[in-house]
Amino acid sequence: MKLLVLIILCVHNIVVGVSQKINKKLSITQNTGKFQSSGTIEMKAPDLNDEEFHSSHMPDHLKCDSCRAISYQMQEYLSKRESQISAVKEGKAMLTESEYTDALEKCCAQSWERHGVIDVGNVKRLSGPGLETEDFTGVKMLSGPWPGRLFKMCQAYLGEFTEDDIYMEYRNNRDYLEDFLCYGENGACTKHTTFQAGFKDEM
Repeated sequence: MKLLVLIILCVHNIVVGVSQKINKKLSITQNTGKFQSSGTIEMKAPDLNDEEFHSSHMPDHLKCDSCRAISYQMQEYLSKRESQISAVKEGKAMLTESEYTDALEKCCAQSWERHGVIDVGNVKRLSGPGLETEDFTGVKMLSGPWPGRLFKMCQAYLGEFTEDDIYMEYRNNRDYLEDFLCYGENGACTKHTTFQAGFKDEM
């Protein structure tokens, strides 16, 4: 009789332990992605078309995200350079032309290795620092054509606006350089573009 009770208790403990592990696994799954009825997460790499894969230029539908990513990086590089010079940091001076030109050129010349494309709700979006898509759970396609395209776009902005224009706009509105670069006349983003929860663009 005692042996039967011990066997029943062992079987019960095993069943409870397995159940707890399954529930924990499902909880983690639900918190890290889109939970499917099958109990799995559907995450796939973006399916690129010919233009997205082969073109040397950034596809039009990714230019707004790209511009916003570039403007964020320009702010970061200019801010870091200002923080290295006491008089500028204390608000007693501004960067010299050679200093802000150097900061912007280094910005464009960076590796851009943290930027790539991700599929968000069946819409391809650029993901990286400064973008709301950076922390989205999914398969991000890094490297490939994206660093070169971002470098070219960044260089194009330096040619279109000049380093003087960009630094003056940064000084006037440090947190929103993208307003000047991306939402101005002929900018990559329109003034009606918004980035809602769920990362859907509404035009």
